Amino acid sequence: MPLRAKAVATLAFGLVLTSCAGPNLWTDGTSVSTGLSSRGRLRRPAKLELTGSGFTVPERWTKRGFQYGTEELVAALGRAAKTVRGGAKKVTLGIADLSPQRGGKSKWHSSHQSGRDVDLIFYSADEQGKPLAPPENDMIRYDGEGKPYIRGKGTYSDAIWQERRFDTARNWALVEALLGDATIRVQWIFVSQPLEDRLVEYATRHKKPRWLIEYARAVMYDPPDAPTHSDHFHVRIYCPRDDRFHGCVDRGVVWQHEKKSYKYGGPERYDPIAWRSLASLSAIAMAPG
Repeated sequence: MPLRAKAVATLAFGLVLTSCAGPNLWTDGTSVSTGLSSRGRLRRPAKLELTGSGFTVPERWTKRGFQYGTEELVAALGRAAKTVRGGAKKVTLGIADLSPQRGGKSKWHSSHQSGRDVDLIFYSADEQGKPLAPPENDMIRYDGEGKPYIRGKGTYSDAIWQERRFDTARNWALVEALLGDATIRVQWIFVSQPLEDRLVEYATRHKKPRWLIEYARAVMYDPPDAPTHSDHFHVRIYCPRDDRFHGCVDRGVVWQHEKKSYKYGGPERYDPIAWRSLASLSAIAMAPG
C-alpha cells in the first residue's frame, strides 16, 4: 500500500474508533434508553412476548403494540410473573403498555417514552379466592376494601367485573418480586393510597422483612397530578447503569435505601454486570459432576 494511502486508512480507522466512543454510538449491542421517561427515546429495545409463563398482554394493549422496553425491564417482568404464578397454572398477570418501539410520545401517555415504564393490571380473584384471568379491555378500579367500583359515568366491558376482588396476596407478591430483582432498580410503583395501605398491612401481618416493607412504602406513591392509580400499577425503573453514558436521565428522587444498602449501610451496590457474573458462577458451582 502506498504511504499516502496507508496514512489515509490509518486516519480513517482512528476516526471510526473515536466516533464509536461517543454517547449512543459505542454500545454493547443491547437496548439503550435515552432521555427522560417523559421525554426520551429507545434504541434496540427488547420486545415483550404477547404471552409467557404467568403473563399475557390483553387484547386492548396487544392492538396498541406498546410492548417494547429495556432488556432489563422486559426480562424482570417475565421473572416476576413466573414467580407469582408458582404452581398455580391459572394465575396470570396482565401486562399493558410499556413503550412504542422507538420510544417517544404517544396519545395515551405523557411518560412511557424511554422503555423504563410499564403498566401492570392488578391480579384479581373471586370472593372464594379463585384467580381470575385479566380483563381483555378494561382496567378495573378497586377501593380500599379490594372491591371493584366505577368512577363517574364510566362503564366496563368486562362481563364479570362485579365478581372481581383485588387479589392482595398476589399483588403484594408482584411488588416483592420486582423489588427483590437484583437486575433492576425500582424508582416508583404508582398505586392509590388505599391500595398501598392494604398491601403494606398484608405484608406486615405476614411478617415480611422490614427492609422490604420500608422499601415498598417508599416507592409506592399516587401522584397528585394524575388520575388515581386504583386500576393498575405503573412501575418505573431507574436508568440501567450502562445507559447513563448514552443520555438516560433519572428525574426525581434517588432512593438511598435500596435492598443491600438498607440492610448493610454504605453506598449504592447495584451492579447488573456483577450480579450476572455472580449468578453464572453460582450456576457453574452447583452444576453436577
